[in-house]
Amino acid sequence: MTAPPPGNPLRQALWPLALLYGGVAAVRNWTFDAGLRAVHRLPVPVVSIGNLTVGGTGKTPTVAWLCERARAAGRRPGVLARGYGRAPGAELNDEGTMLQRRLPWLLQRQDPDRRAAGERLCADGADIVVLDDGFQHRRLHRDLDVVCLDARYPFGNGLCLPAGELREFRSGLRRADVVLLTRAGALAEDQLAARAARLRQLAQEPMLPVHACEHGPADVVAQPGGAVLPLDELRGRRAVLLSAIARPESFRATAAALGVEVTAEHRFRDHHRFTAAEVAAAAAAARAADAWLLTTEKDDARLTAHDVERHVLRIELRFLGEPPPLSEWLL
Repeated sequence: MTAPPPGNPLRQALWPLALLYGGVAAVRNWTFDAGLRAVHRLPVPVVSIGNLTVGGTGKTPTVAWLCERARAAGRRPGVLARGYGRAPGAELNDEGTMLQRRLPWLLQRQDPDRRAAGERLCADGADIVVLDDGFQHRRLHRDLDVVCLDARYPFGNGLCLPAGELREFRSGLRRADVVLLTRAGALAEDQLAARAARLRQLAQEPMLPVHACEHGPADVVAQPGGAVLPLDELRGRRAVLLSAIARPESFRATAAALGVEVTAEHRFRDHHRFTAAEVAAAAAAARAADAWLLTTEKDDARLTAHDVERHVLRIELRFLGEPPPLSEWLL
């Protein structure tokens, strides 16, 4: 990032701020790498699931996948998160609530002070801690750093905030132990191979494990009630989409691929708290169109207070090809 990007005038104007943002992040990382800032170690293994960009790259489905595998291996996993977007007085934010519904046995702690929260999580009985969205949180030692990157646009436009989507320079990838290329289903094998080679080059690690995966639909849950329906129920079905996620266009594309006829969309910013009027308007649009009100599993965590009939599309992590060995994930 040595010259202003061509084209977009706003991006050109923000380019100096992007350099400053990335530079500050780089200096901060150097202070940890040089041992100038303390790093706290928990008494159990810590696996961080994070990314280099803002926006959705599929971290939460990855956390769920890892916790399920950990439990199947006889471990007691716990998830540690900052709790961004958590409602006042609530113990869990949207992602945490979604995880708790899917995995009722899961231990969770959310607190900006992840060192203290991690110690409480270990006291709760966790023998492996999954640090959700933890790649840039350097105060806590991790035994494995997993980085999720969108296979289509791994670094967004290649610029740091506020001109782009990067939280730090791409060189931060050198800290990664495993890379997941998410939303990789639409890419050809040669494209994925080229991306993997480029990532290993940036990470300066020719043996860096790079796995291609996608977040595919699993089933549909009718709420309230919780009846689980097969995906075939969506084919040919009319639906009004209600979402407040980072990438609503992905939700629409998934619904369309399942044969849904989308009659309308009600989109809100990520982590938006739905008001009664907004939910009522979406439900009314669905009734008027003789359609289902279709939402995401993350959004459904914010709809429990609203007495409205809805259908929830649940997503799961799937690897393209052989899944990585559990030993690679400290299991």
